[in-house]
Amino acid sequence: MHESSKKLLITGATGKTGRYAVHQLLDRGARVRALVHREDDRSADLAAAGAEVVVGDMPDLAADG
Repeated sequence: MHESSKKLLITGATGKTGRYAVHQLLDRGARVRALVHREDDRSADLAAAGAEVVVGDMPDLAADG
């Protein structure tokens, strides 16, 4: 698999550490999928920065997403 085709998943992406990780990875040219609990200003910021934002909850195994 070519390196640029890999996508990294960051859980808790709107938290302090998660948000930092997403922005650092995007700045380095990585493709990032950001798992967030809800759409809000923080998730909109991640999307505007270039992350693929996915709304979901890891403990909720029945959730679509």
